[in-house]
Amino acid sequence: MGWAAVAMLTLAGCASTSQPQTAAEMFDCDALNQAVASADNDFTDIKGRFDDTRLTRSWETDVQAFHDSCLITSAQRPDHYSCFGRMDSDDPRGALVAGGEALGQCLGSDWTSTRETSDRLVFSRAGSDTTVTLETFLNDRGRRMGSLDVWQHPDDLRLESTDG
Repeated sequence: MGWAAVAMLTLAGCASTSQPQTAAEMFDCDALNQAVASADNDFTDIKGRFDDTRLTRSWETDVQAFHDSCLITSAQRPDHYSCFGRMDSDDPRGALVAGGEALGQCLGSDWTSTRETSDRLVFSRAGSDTTVTLETFLNDRGRRMGSLDVWQHPDDLRLESTDG
C-alpha cells in the first residue's frame, strides 16, 4: 500500500463524529455510481494527479463516495477505486449490515450482495464485470472502519483477497 493510502487510513482513523451515522449519510450515491460507471474504462475519466512509489501506483480523484478519502490505486493487480472511513457502530455486524443496506440503496435493485466473509459484502450485477465490495475492520485504535472498493472485474477482487 502506498504512503498516500496509508496516510488516508491514518487520517480516516482520527476523524470522529458526534452521533451515529444513518444509512443515508454513509455514501455519496452519485459519486459511487460515477465510480462504478468509470470502471469499464479503467477509471480514466475520474483519475487525477498520478503518484508512483515503490509499493503502489495511485491517482487522486474528485469522485468521493465515502468520507472524502477515495483514490484509484493499484499494486500488483489492476487499478481499482478505493475509499476508507469510519463506521460508527459498536457492533461489527451491525456496521456491515447498515453499510450494506445503504450501499444497496445507492447501487439499485439490479445489484445483489453476497456475504463473502463475516466482514465483507460483495455486490455484483448481471451482465457486468464491475464488482463493489464493502469491508469492515478495526483500526489500530480499536475504531470500526470501512473499506469501499470498486473493482473492474470479479477476478481482480480474488487477486486482492489472496495477496495478504
